[in-house]
Amino acid sequence: MRSRPSPHPRRAVGPTLGTALALPAGSPLTRSFVLPLALTVGMAGALVAVGQPAEASTGAGAAAAAVGHASGGYPGHGQHADLGRETIAADDGWAAWSGPTFPEGVERQAAPTTGGAAAAPAEVYEVDTWQELRDALAGRPGGSQTDARTNQVPRIVYVTGEVDAFTAADGTRLTCEDFAAQVTVADTGEPFSMDDYIAHFDPSGPWGWTAPSGPLEEARVRAASVQAAQTQQHVGSNVTIVGVGDDARISGANVRVRDAHNVILRNMRFSDGYDCFPQWSPGDGDAGNWNSAYDNVSLWTSTSVWVDHSTFDDGAHPIESLPVVFGRPFEVHDGLLDITHGSDLVTVSYNEFLNHDKTMLIGSSDSRLQDRGQHRVTLHHNYWQDIGQRAPRVRFGDVHAYNNYYRQTRRQAEAGGFQYYWGAGKESSLVVENNAVSLARGTDPALVVGAYGGTMISESGTVLNGRQADLLAAYNAKAATPLAEEARWTPSDAYRYRPLPAAAVPWVVTTFAGAGVLDSDLPS
Repeated sequence: MRSRPSPHPRRAVGPTLGTALALPAGSPLTRSFVLPLALTVGMAGALVAVGQPAEASTGAGAAAAAVGHASGGYPGHGQHADLGRETIAADDGWAAWSGPTFPEGVERQAAPTTGGAAAAPAEVYEVDTWQELRDALAGRPGGSQTDARTNQVPRIVYVTGEVDAFTAADGTRLTCEDFAAQVTVADTGEPFSMDDYIAHFDPSGPWGWTAPSGPLEEARVRAASVQAAQTQQHVGSNVTIVGVGDDARISGANVRVRDAHNVILRNMRFSDGYDCFPQWSPGDGDAGNWNSAYDNVSLWTSTSVWVDHSTFDDGAHPIESLPVVFGRPFEVHDGLLDITHGSDLVTVSYNEFLNHDKTMLIGSSDSRLQDRGQHRVTLHHNYWQDIGQRAPRVRFGDVHAYNNYYRQTRRQAEAGGFQYYWGAGKESSLVVENNAVSLARGTDPALVVGAYGGTMISESGTVLNGRQADLLAAYNAKAATPLAEEARWTPSDAYRYRPLPAAAVPWVVTTFAGAGVLDSDLPS
């Protein structure tokens, strides 16, 4: 790990490049801009055409300029920026909000997210290995996960290249077999093996459809703990983790922001939070399921978090590569970005979520009544391609999803697996506004909305396959219990923003979302 000074500290720099096209009212930047011809909208709001133009036109350049100067996070090509000292812009969703929050019922006073912008020179790190990243987050070489979780010293961590969680401190590449070999099955004295586990709990054999238990299940749990000690990494408070250049990646890890506040994750690719030892749950659904323990990124009991210009995917183990075991996909991933256990005041902006099933869960359980009033999240200008569900699924929270682009390709439609995008869970209030949805031919628009114990959802301004659409009405027309077309809150009461018309969203999002779009550099 190389600790290096930042000679030009820039604390609380105010509105920065890369936040949202949610422009503060009255700002000199809250003016109209010219859209590409392919995105022109008529006076009545009728869409002429939608899609990313093959070549950027003069109009596209004007739109790009407006995004770059108004939405934050896009300094422009050739202008390398130190993203580590940047903070969230005023009014950029819930993460820019000030006021009380109550994770686990304990009051905190939240302020707009600054991450590690106040870091002293000694707390600025450049890392390119898993061990260096762990040491930087712990605040000392060889520090524990408790150190990392409880550390509140402002820190900036610059990630260069790929950081692989399956790499030991000495550089050795680890495998699932290496973890399993450290565990002995109690009744046989043999090392644990997932092959033995699968053979023993095969529902077509003597074990049947009873939930796994006994020495093999106990050994699986212990093997999972061995893996967690290697590949799960906690992130504490007052931290910025930022990728440098266009190839910064954390792979194989579960990055868990836990019991923390004031955290920024930017310009990173989070790939393949791989679980070597998923659990067979025969009672999960009609046919059972394999359930994994790890998200690429998890927010647990954390507040004031900004996740921006990052890419989330399954890396070397995409959905189509998973084998089928007991008639079900052998699922080695959980969520891409889950926001649970009372996490609150989160903005997720200009990210990509790619080719994954359970993408974003907001709220972990219907039984966690202490999460009432929490889970306030803003999602804007994100790109969701070929995802199965949870974009997002919400429990309890006041969630605002605007100017996102949801795209299903023909490949996913033919493979199956699409369930829904917007999931209304227990006591949730989801506002979806000016989003663009592209569904493959044959996919029922009524599937876009899902109800999982919720009673309401507010939808407006949606464009479906180039035409204005009311997807909540499509759902309600077929639902046994329709959802109320309302929300218990109004986003403009919490923060000021100005959404783009949905017709502009596909081009803007596919052009500016994801890791590697921002020009970034190490502090000079």
